[in-house]
Amino acid sequence: MKVTVKELESWLREHREEIFANDAVGTGCFSYSPGEVVWAVTKECNLRCKHCSISEEPADELSKEEGFALIEEAAKLGHVKFAFTGGEPLLRPDIYELIEYASSFNMQVVMATNGTLITDEVAQKLRRAGLERAAISIDGFGRAHDRFRGVDGAFKAAIRGLKACTNAGLAVQLFSMVTRYNYHELPGIIKLANILGLWRIYLIYLIAVGRGREISDACLSPAENMKFFEFILEKQKEVRVWLKPICNPQFWAYLRSAGLVDGYEPEFTGCTAGITRFHIFPNGDVTPCAYLPVKAGNIKEAGLLDIIRGAEVFRALRARELRGQCATCRYKDSCGGCRSRAYAVSGDYLAEDPVCMLHEDAGE
Repeated sequence: MKVTVKELESWLREHREEIFANDAVGTGCFSYSPGEVVWAVTKECNLRCKHCSISEEPADELSKEEGFALIEEAAKLGHVKFAFTGGEPLLRPDIYELIEYASSFNMQVVMATNGTLITDEVAQKLRRAGLERAAISIDGFGRAHDRFRGVDGAFKAAIRGLKACTNAGLAVQLFSMVTRYNYHELPGIIKLANILGLWRIYLIYLIAVGRGREISDACLSPAENMKFFEFILEKQKEVRVWLKPICNPQFWAYLRSAGLVDGYEPEFTGCTAGITRFHIFPNGDVTPCAYLPVKAGNIKEAGLLDIIRGAEVFRALRARELRGQCATCRYKDSCGGCRSRAYAVSGDYLAEDPVCMLHEDAGE
């Protein structure tokens, strides 16, 4: 690494409050917050992204009344995040009513969107409905983003949407995929976010599910992922925006292994899938994560809380009944490996994370 351990320790101490702030869209993969319920309200989308995880899911959607019931159940979990996503959530006609209803409870109401449909008027309506934060996807500049998202003009429209949200007083962060296809675009994306004073960038490791299986060759290798961690630390010292790797719970373990976060409290919980994070697909299927389509139940057949408490998949994930090298790793409780990646590669959501390189020196 170009920066010294002492410099990194100093940066982390200086920005500790921001790092632990519960102020982002999504809890991420090494979270400590109460939890997050994510509802993909529709499969419909105006883009055709190369990595889409929902492309093979059923097209039927929960009704507005079923959505209200889901929101009520989620509110019983406490002051959690309630996130709307898709597909593209703004294509659902009743999205403003759903946001308004969710915001009437003691939950943080947020949205993940491709941003292309957000005008000044739409941003104002989202704000009035009670939306607190929006995450907008940017995977490159100009045609690089357009190619990844499958539609010409997507980058220009996303930037317009980002600025409209900012003008309306909505907090904004970026979602950026991390693949071999767009890795060279990341420095520019980080620079843009820093100039705009954005809250966070979620740097999301590609999980080869859905349409993403067609580009599985774009996933970083274990060695490339470690280089990515080094890149993050080098860039982090230069910018204020918090660079948060997603689908990479071992990043916190990596920081610990380097002695950079010794004694930090609260401790991150590692992969949150099925522990503090619960995903609902448009048809009502409840799963641990958008990238882990293992059905725990359907809210048309049982209440969300009953599914969370009783489903075997959630019980196993809470107990961290892991296999392989993840089972004996000293970072099991604070990392646990990416359960979605384990499932995508092996078909077993409890298998070891195939991208982690901390195994060999992290055993008990």
